[in-house]
Amino acid sequence: MPSQKFLVNPFLVVLLLLPFNPIHAQTRSKVVIGHASMSSVVLTLWAAQDRGFFAKNGIDAQLIFIPGSPTLIASLNTGDVHFGYTGGTATLGAVVGGLDMRMLASFANRVQSELVARPEIKTPADLKGKRIGVTSIGGTGWMSALLILEQIGLNIDRDKISISSFGDQRVISQALEGGTIQGAALAGVFSRKLRRAGYYLPGEPDKIALTGTALVGKADYLNAHGATARNVVKSLVEGHAYVLNPQNKSSILEILSKRLGLRDPAMAADGLEDYVTGVERKPFVGVDGLKNIQRFMKERNPKVSQINLEKIIDETYLRELEKSGYLDQILGAKAPAK
Repeated sequence: MPSQKFLVNPFLVVLLLLPFNPIHAQTRSKVVIGHASMSSVVLTLWAAQDRGFFAKNGIDAQLIFIPGSPTLIASLNTGDVHFGYTGGTATLGAVVGGLDMRMLASFANRVQSELVARPEIKTPADLKGKRIGVTSIGGTGWMSALLILEQIGLNIDRDKISISSFGDQRVISQALEGGTIQGAALAGVFSRKLRRAGYYLPGEPDKIALTGTALVGKADYLNAHGATARNVVKSLVEGHAYVLNPQNKSSILEILSKRLGLRDPAMAADGLEDYVTGVERKPFVGVDGLKNIQRFMKERNPKVSQINLEKIIDETYLRELEKSGYLDQILGAKAPAK
């Protein structure tokens, strides 16, 4: 009986030799996550993306920088963005505007920015009549500036202080150094360098409660995509643990330098140190920070006082991770990192 010849498809051989990976065997959920800041406060989000935690948890995440929290919220409303990486100020503004929003996690519950003034300004009183730059009016940087000004005894209306929106902290820093503005709300990656250069940093922002960098979304989207939301939260928790682990310092500095285009290693080190000393280890949402925002915003819009703050907090997925023991396992049961 003549022998039979079998033709072997070389492409099939290659496929059979490849290791089986369950992550690639399933379809990843595509999500768009918008962030309104380009500074060290976005570090946990960047780490979750750049070190593969989103992919590990079945999420195909596209990160988009959208200058200005109000614009980010508008993108959430249209559905172009599925999750926002923004603060309580923009979230409350969205709620009072009629959107049903939820905060799933908050990685900072105190002011993360510092008020930086030019070297010729020596006292809080010298800021009267001056111009201060923020990322956007109605965003976290704007609220941070108002709260720090209040702490040092100033009021923008009474003391004729103007607040201007610049969209990007890198641009704000350049405007301050160039003298276009006399003050700015800046994260540590920029403020610490300016402090060393003789700029004036009044107040103690780390003592001011403020719900800052948080993961937010529209309730209808979250209700329809619960599994996706759960995996996004888990990915961010894992990214956060990665950032807080001192053994990953060189890797984190690489992410920060690349994302912000930093050529000065000292600035990257400043940003990392400022971030890890100011965030929550376990990212539960601080109600006191929301109350501080509500107190300020209701002066401009009385309807803000009617918002039930507890209703907009949804820590379901964080509580699941805590109950299972995973949160303590990956982050530790310690108090917020200091």
